Amino acid sequence: MALRPYQVAALEAVRNTYKEGHRTALVVMPTGTGKTVLFAEISRLAKGPVLVLAHRQELVEQAREKISLWCNDVVAVEMAHQRGFTRPDGTRAKISVASIQTLRQRLKDVPRDAFKIVVVDEAHHATSDSYRAVLDHFDAYLLGVTATPDRSDRVPLGEVFSAVAYSYDMRQAIKDKWLCPIRSFLVQTQADFSGIRKVAGELAIRDVEEVLTQELHLAEVVTPILRERGDRPAIVFAASVAHAHSLCRVINEQADDPDCAAALDGSNSFEVRAPVLDRFRRGEIKILVNCSLFTEGFDVPQIALVAIARPVLSRSFYAQMVGRGTRIADGKKDLLVLDFVPGNCRHSLVQAVDIFASSNPEVQERARRIAQEVSAEGQAIALEKALELAQQEQEAQEATVEYQLKKRDPFQAVGIDLDFYIRRSRGGARATSSQLQYFKKAGLPSDRVEQLSSRQAEDLRESLLERKAVGLCTPKQAKQLLAIGVDPRDMFYDQAKEVLRENKLAKQPPKKAVEDDADEFGI
Repeated sequence: MALRPYQVAALEAVRNTYKEGHRTALVVMPTGTGKTVLFAEISRLAKGPVLVLAHRQELVEQAREKISLWCNDVVAVEMAHQRGFTRPDGTRAKISVASIQTLRQRLKDVPRDAFKIVVVDEAHHATSDSYRAVLDHFDAYLLGVTATPDRSDRVPLGEVFSAVAYSYDMRQAIKDKWLCPIRSFLVQTQADFSGIRKVAGELAIRDVEEVLTQELHLAEVVTPILRERGDRPAIVFAASVAHAHSLCRVINEQADDPDCAAALDGSNSFEVRAPVLDRFRRGEIKILVNCSLFTEGFDVPQIALVAIARPVLSRSFYAQMVGRGTRIADGKKDLLVLDFVPGNCRHSLVQAVDIFASSNPEVQERARRIAQEVSAEGQAIALEKALELAQQEQEAQEATVEYQLKKRDPFQAVGIDLDFYIRRSRGGARATSSQLQYFKKAGLPSDRVEQLSSRQAEDLRESLLERKAVGLCTPKQAKQLLAIGVDPRDMFYDQAKEVLRENKLAKQPPKKAVEDDADEFGI
């Protein structure tokens, strides 16, 4: 077994971050790109004991199994009745995995210097009180790994981790073929969420449940899942426990197969969940319905359809759910994400295209519209294609605007209508030489201002002086700004001066380096 190229880069980045004096480092990698393998290798190489923290039993067991296989070593577990490193004799393995809930209760039994490195799996939880109590206890290097560094409660991870050592983008991972392509299909429903309030960053679950457990809405969700699934192993995320079990019932009724779907929730013990998950992995259960149970650390690469059958406001929470299906597997071409769009909702719900967040909100909004239009035609669209088309639309729009700007009369752009003054001229003494000289210096065209009367010229000069008094850009600057596609309306003189200066510098060729000015490394 060998690390993938980006995992090697992440490992080196973590090393360098520690060498630079940071005691805490964060690695951001998409779900399915092998975060566990990364910290397993770090654990293997560490020159001292390593502790891995997780917040749920499945994650603890999964980490123990993968690390043990990767390192070919025994991995101790501290969880519930298991005491891997709080044994009376004080002995412990080099690598340990612990449940955060259990360890918080046993901190008094663990020395502060017991570990060289403490790893936080799903590190976006690290700002919670339970994690902070444990992390503050240890005098060790800290490493956090997560796919979603943005938290719904907006508490910054920078409060725990001083540096982002490495970040690997999901779009790049798909391009590099480490993750499968994602296609989006939006299903319009008749659900009405207009009167539902927000609680703790999401829509109130009880209110949502009351709407979504109605038979009409259950059918609106189940029918497209069964229609689009084909032979894809599927996972469905429900809004509540009651919603999950209602969806499971209707799926089995419509499929005329009592074993087509199974529903699990947080009230089910590990002993109850484990055999159901084994049947799902073997393909005996085709659709797994759950309520917020498998948003993290659930590894079934064959999953090829993710149905978000609940409203979601948090992009990170949504991305975790979609991440259950992004892994590559034999015979798997892509992941299909089903979004259910309510007919009436005053909140902006996350959609699949939002997990590829664009730095330009207009591009993001265009991509959402494109996905909706394609879905309305009964088709799914690749998220990358939707963003690519949105970017092309935006660039075309910007080019059109820039072209139109360049064609505009630069003086009308700043509120100076020369034609208006010329039309109102009724003869009389023409503009004086001093007036014409003033207009020439201001950048106005001589052949047009020469048509003004002296009185009209004076009115125009007063208008220019008023602009100057409030600090607005000059007509000469307006003409230059329009030439580079910048709208000069309401732009101040100093702003225009800086924009034009930066544009001039950008066009200058870089200065040739002087050989004698080599840096301290002799390059």
